[in-house]
Amino acid sequence: MKEKTKGGKIKQINHSANPMSGKTYALVLTIIILITGTFFYFTNLNDSTKMSTEPSKFMDLDEPQKQMISNEPYIPESNLKYQLNEAENNKIYIKTDPEGTQKLFYYLSINEPLNIQLSEGNIDNYQIHMISDQEYYPLILGYEEAKIMRERGLFIDIGDPIKNFFSKNTVVVGVLRKTGGALDMAHFIPLSKGELN
Repeated sequence: MKEKTKGGKIKQINHSANPMSGKTYALVLTIIILITGTFFYFTNLNDSTKMSTEPSKFMDLDEPQKQMISNEPYIPESNLKYQLNEAENNKIYIKTDPEGTQKLFYYLSINEPLNIQLSEGNIDNYQIHMISDQEYYPLILGYEEAKIMRERGLFIDIGDPIKNFFSKNTVVVGVLRKTGGALDMAHFIPLSKGELN
């Protein structure tokens, strides 16, 4: 309410029943919102950091791996089923090349049934080859790794030999179809980690 004084000036009269000023009210409301938000943030944070003891649907150990890659040209990695015991048996390993780059390898024996789809090459060629009286081990490359190795001039076509590949002679017999996952960077070879340098 405004009241005029004798000098023509307007005088503000505060007749509010609320004892808190507007600034105080805004400050108290802001503090309450911050405390509530912090409470819910830390409550959700504690729930998200709990370790799940339920098995993942992608780590199904009871069902055998029937098909590593389907006939689709692009397969999300989440559709692939891996068996934990294969990794424990040193089938998957990493080696570092002379430039310091780590490379992913998958030990795949020649006698093992191969149920993988190739974008290039023939799975029947996954066997030891004799070239100039020397043994050459078969090598199947992941889709992206094959592109990198071609760009570096390590091979051009399927059937090309690569001498001294991690201290072994190899021949590229195939390229996997694109998976969109880690297999795109893998090298499938019938040699264990200890056999490669």
